[in-house]
Amino acid sequence: MSVNIFKSKENLYNLVTMKNFLSSTILILLITQQAWGEPQHGLSLYGPQDLKYKPGQSYEYANPKAPKGGNLVLSDFGAFTKLNPASLKGVTAPGIGQLVFQTPMDSSADDGEPFSQYGSLAEKVELAEDRLSMTYHIYKQARFSDGHPLTADDFVFSFNLIKDIEYHPIYKEYFKDIKSIEKIDAHTVRYHFAVYNQELPLITGQMLIFPQHIYDIKGKSFGADFDDISVASGPYTVEKYEYGKFITFKRKANWWGKDLPINRGRYNFDQITYKIYLDPVAQREAFKGGEFDMQLINSSRDWALDYKGDFVKKGYYIRGKFPHTRVAGMQGFAMNMRNKFFQSRKVRAAISMSFDFEWSNKNLFYGQYTRNECFFDNNPEMKAQGAPEGEVKTLLLNLREKYKSYVPKTAINKSLGAPGQGQFASKNIQVANTLLDSAGWQIGADGIRTKGNQRLQFELLLAGPGFQRIAEPYKNNLKKIGVQLDIKIVQVAEYEERLRNFKFNMIVANYPQSRSPGNEQRYMWGSESAETPGTRNYMGIKNPALDELIEGIIKAKDRKNLIIQIHALDRILTHQFYIVPHWYIAYDRAVYWNKFSRPKINPSQSNITNNLIEWWWWDEQKAQKLEDAKTQGKSLQ
Repeated sequence: MSVNIFKSKENLYNLVTMKNFLSSTILILLITQQAWGEPQHGLSLYGPQDLKYKPGQSYEYANPKAPKGGNLVLSDFGAFTKLNPASLKGVTAPGIGQLVFQTPMDSSADDGEPFSQYGSLAEKVELAEDRLSMTYHIYKQARFSDGHPLTADDFVFSFNLIKDIEYHPIYKEYFKDIKSIEKIDAHTVRYHFAVYNQELPLITGQMLIFPQHIYDIKGKSFGADFDDISVASGPYTVEKYEYGKFITFKRKANWWGKDLPINRGRYNFDQITYKIYLDPVAQREAFKGGEFDMQLINSSRDWALDYKGDFVKKGYYIRGKFPHTRVAGMQGFAMNMRNKFFQSRKVRAAISMSFDFEWSNKNLFYGQYTRNECFFDNNPEMKAQGAPEGEVKTLLLNLREKYKSYVPKTAINKSLGAPGQGQFASKNIQVANTLLDSAGWQIGADGIRTKGNQRLQFELLLAGPGFQRIAEPYKNNLKKIGVQLDIKIVQVAEYEERLRNFKFNMIVANYPQSRSPGNEQRYMWGSESAETPGTRNYMGIKNPALDELIEGIIKAKDRKNLIIQIHALDRILTHQFYIVPHWYIAYDRAVYWNKFSRPKINPSQSNITNNLIEWWWWDEQKAQKLEDAKTQGKSLQ
């Protein structure tokens, strides 16, 4: 698994805390198994010896002496429609999963500890030697925000709630290998697992815990009757909100978990408000006007040309680059193969080759980006190099023999890379036309290709105008191969609904990855997820070779085998041309007003906005200096 999937609305898709496999000798594994049955303060994939932090120790990226106080104001794009973080329909308010709810365990964001967890609601955890059951000892002082004790009954209820038809299917898929839960006593529960899965105990630690006395009301619907309330055990409560405008969270001064080691120096703002914007231009100008405090910059144009005025020169707000070591994953124009003409690999290859990244990077992105070559880019261990060799090649050959065209020949004898990468754009257009000719698509009188009664015309669905300037040149290139692309921009709520039900031809999709992939691969490209609304298998992939590799990844017992499975999976995904690869950047770009302080270490496995929310603090002295300088028109430099 890659990230805490409940952190925020953005990171429902965007996930931020990672994990890692470490190779072990048989001797170490035996020692680990002997000790692993003892209650521990944390979990790591191969045993407690891999936990970086000892009992009672704070994260090194925290400042335990950080002062509390001040108000943080952020922005969010697109209106929210509910406060329920786990129901299927609607758009959850930003911050709900991160600030209001808790999970049994807290995933470390330490760059040197890719997938370890420490107790959050669980004081101790013990894992059976066969890894088929796990016991949580719940903190007896844990309380929900209304003062009601949090007990084993709430853990049992929260697990059973996942079976509700209105619980989001992405989580049903994620937790599906947890077979059952058993209440041992008022503060002890035991989970039983259906299969051996090295990471399943850690996945279990990411389950949201709902208060039974609030959400288990007879006659009420989980998906409809709890949109306007949000009661849980986290550090904040919802103070006020207005759909389409804002939501404000208030820090609980007497929060039960404030003195836990993992929470020292954490959640420092008294209030956190998200203001909602429906127009990116208005959002950008609102930041400059001081209406909110930080803006994560995702546009290369904005970064290159904007946020350079007098306020930057005077030091009122800061342009910050925050390098990260996260696996780049894949972003691109995803083709929905539920539409018949995208089922042809030749058609997909032709459409992919028509995107001229080099031109776009030079003329639109100011040379800031690197092309996505595969689904696990930007990491020397995760990204396969050259043509496959050794055990990876043997695995691919066996899969090819078993599943034929589901494993392209090029996945076995070619290196990774975007279609047409390194060739002149004119050559790629020529090859793309040849591919479409050979696939039986003939150019009509209007210049658009047809095959039978089908016309090679489709729609790119966008949730905002930001990608339009990128899509327009691509649209022009597609015309050169007889393909008509229509660009449609819709409101976020409609966009989310259409994604949920796969009612689109092409979208911009982002697939974050971690240094240790697992269960989440099922709902991105597993065959079963192609038929499940709400999953992230946007392309409609049904590939038995990928299904087998996904299960191999999930069940891998050592780092070496995991990497072999990942390299094979990546090569098949890349050479099937399911997506038109985009680009990535190896640092977060953000602008923020100069009134905050932060710890010396930035945990880059989490994005900078999450780190601001959880680890930065309001600096009263800086805030006063900023206010005085603005009033007097003076510089802070």
